[in-house]
Amino acid sequence: MKLLKRFSVAILFALLVTAATYMIAQARTETSRPAVQQEQPGCLVCHSKFNDAWQSGAHGHASSDPLFDQMWTDQGKPGACLVCHVTGYDPALGTWKQDGVACEACHGTVPAEHSTDPAANPVSVDRTNDLCGRCHSGDRFNTQEWQASTHFQRAMTCTVCHDPHSATLKTVQGQEETGPSALCINCHSEVSMNFPYTKHNQAGVSCVDCHLRHFETRSTDIHAMPDHSFTASITTCSACHADQMHAQPSDTSTTQTAPTSQPENTPTPGEVAINPSPVSPLGFAGIAGLIGLAGGMVLQPWLEKAYRKMNKKDNKK
Repeated sequence: MKLLKRFSVAILFALLVTAATYMIAQARTETSRPAVQQEQPGCLVCHSKFNDAWQSGAHGHASSDPLFDQMWTDQGKPGACLVCHVTGYDPALGTWKQDGVACEACHGTVPAEHSTDPAANPVSVDRTNDLCGRCHSGDRFNTQEWQASTHFQRAMTCTVCHDPHSATLKTVQGQEETGPSALCINCHSEVSMNFPYTKHNQAGVSCVDCHLRHFETRSTDIHAMPDHSFTASITTCSACHADQMHAQPSDTSTTQTAPTSQPENTPTPGEVAINPSPVSPLGFAGIAGLIGLAGGMVLQPWLEKAYRKMNKKDNKK
């Protein structure tokens, strides 16, 4: 009878702890990001095409992406992340002008007279790699690899291949080839004469599969960027040809090796297939309930004494 009584008190105590934990966790989930007073950009009035590309790209969603929001919250919402993920961040006040990497982040403050006379009052922009390097540096971009590339030595800038508004690779009009390889062929025309007839092309291997990715030996951190030295790696070859490296020569006239297939939505090393879902408040509440149940069993005698004292005081009144 005493055990049943103790268990009943423990259940009531656990329910109270569970309810309190759920309410706290739910409130934190709903306010994971502070409300920010948005500055309505006037650029879209004349530059709607660029604005559409920005809104659908990674720069426009730099602070609203669910994966960023979850990682930022898990780390305690450090202000260092906002230096690159929002525009006009003020570390002293913890506020910012606009979510994402907006126009002002790259173009600076727009002159007041630009809208009336844009020719006489142009908007400045740093077209060198230094601008991109403010955020895409260190662990987020291997500068040494890039500086070792022929692209860098020929004074190519990031925007030769990348659209800064959509934060994607540029597309080439009139190319029969589609995908990232079309951009490579636009300059490397001598390769495009032979590559279509190779077994790699027939197996669906593109330029970037061998010359760009190279995630095999580096961290799988979400900030990791593809190798920009554009040098083919022996490790990349082994990803598809590992079984042939030390095998006996065989007749390959009628056979060809295709890239190792992976199930749909399976991430390759260094890439994220899907965004993780935020932890449900119910999970926290469930754990708190188990802890509350154990705590209630232990605290039952003291809880019962406290309850009796409260009843005695009420009866005296």
